[in-house]
Amino acid sequence: MAMPRFADSAERIVYRVAGLPVAISSFPAPGADPLRSAFVRRYWHPHGAEEWFELIVGLVIWPIGVLLAALWFTGRNSAVIRRRYGKSMSAQLREQLRLYFSAGVLPPWYYIFSLHDDGAARAATFIQRFETKTCYFRLLKRRKGSPLNDKSRFADYCAEHGLRCAETLLTLAGSDPARPLTDQDLFVKPSRGRGGRGAERWDRTGPGAFRSPRGEHLNADDLLRRLVARSRREPLIVQARLRPHPDLLKLTAGALPTVRVLTCLNTKHEPEVMAAMVRTSYGKNTTVDNLHAGGIGALIDLKTGKLSKASNLGSDARLGWFSAHPDTGAAIEGSVVPCWGAVKALAIGAHRQFDDRVVIGWDIAVLEDGPILIEGNGNPDLDILQRFMRIGLREHRFAKLLAFHLRHRGACRSAATTREAAR
Repeated sequence: MAMPRFADSAERIVYRVAGLPVAISSFPAPGADPLRSAFVRRYWHPHGAEEWFELIVGLVIWPIGVLLAALWFTGRNSAVIRRRYGKSMSAQLREQLRLYFSAGVLPPWYYIFSLHDDGAARAATFIQRFETKTCYFRLLKRRKGSPLNDKSRFADYCAEHGLRCAETLLTLAGSDPARPLTDQDLFVKPSRGRGGRGAERWDRTGPGAFRSPRGEHLNADDLLRRLVARSRREPLIVQARLRPHPDLLKLTAGALPTVRVLTCLNTKHEPEVMAAMVRTSYGKNTTVDNLHAGGIGALIDLKTGKLSKASNLGSDARLGWFSAHPDTGAAIEGSVVPCWGAVKALAIGAHRQFDDRVVIGWDIAVLEDGPILIEGNGNPDLDILQRFMRIGLREHRFAKLLAFHLRHRGACRSAATTREAAR
């Protein structure tokens, strides 16, 4: 478990570096942006030795870290951006450094949010990852609640509350389950994984026989033994591999496409759909659709269900923007997500059953017979949505609702403190 903890800590140190300019320049003041005020207070008040360590390391390494990152991502992407937009390498490098000091934009997000195109005017409209991951979602999370992020319990909870959800066939935690694998296409993932990391796909090739996308063949007993051995390091869940709606099948290289729907509780504690996108796979990626794992996506118009132009996450700019799937040639831009009304209804209905969470990112697959929940994320990445937005979520109703809930949570803490002092 040491490596994941180290990786998580390193990620949080990156967020400390990113948030430093904002934390210095946006000290809370009357009338200040409530989101930024909450972030600044949280930034300068670490909880525990680990957060103090991460803050100190971030304060020490930021100059060299930012410069090296700018040089790396400029070297990786500058030629492509210069060819497409006519912006020189030196101009891109200068803009990255300027946007870091003015808005906390690290070099990868300069390209993810396409800030090489009028970035100075748009950078402040994006809610940055370092804000949500270290502050907003943490402040809004309750210590105990629904099993949203526990994949092994999520399916059972959904079934108990009448929500259509991908069934868990087996849960593996290092011991023999005393039952065989089902004789069908299978999808395996860590029970607490994220970003599609560690997922496996096994296609049934005959009775008790399976094949991976890499061409490895195993019989059912050997595959089960391998998965049990792996589950001693990290618990796994085994599900049936689902087949997408025919309209979406032509938009994938093999992985199941999913719709990411962002929902947020409004001021009346009712869930609303804030934004949505389709994620799918291309090229050699035939197992998962996640953008962080090399997938592609397109924004969904919330009223019509129509798709925008598509792209990858954007930190590697070579793929760029396109209107048709790179492999199949099927149209993406202008296509309509099948069963779109039912997808939105499922997301809203699901959030009602998980309403101890203010913000949820739902992963929903659309099958031939309608939508089905895959999982929910209580700490959803906003990057993958804002990548496809000209103006970020800070200029969106979502930011107003987020600020409302942060103020409400702060008022609750103050009231509790007052009651405690009066006893």
